[in-house]
Amino acid sequence: MSEKISEIPRAGRLARTMASDIAIYNVAKIKRGIENDTLFEELKDDLREGVRDWHSRVSEDIVRSTNLFEKSLVDIVFAQHGNLPSRIF
Repeated sequence: MSEKISEIPRAGRLARTMASDIAIYNVAKIKRGIENDTLFEELKDDLREGVRDWHSRVSEDIVRSTNLFEKSLVDIVFAQHGNLPSRIF
């Protein structure tokens, strides 16, 4: 296994790439989850796998001291679908 990422810019790029992959491969789940207010339930396995992958590829210092992965999820997965109808908005 290669060395873990220890530079914040590289970690940020990885986080955005991972979030983009989740968004691209789960369009139907995201749509259904937003419309039914079950988004986290719909994505729980994908999010769990993403977090596991993030932890395995990025240094513990970056994992502990930043919210790069979570911010990328919000910016790329959730915010980009804000135009979908939802019972909570």
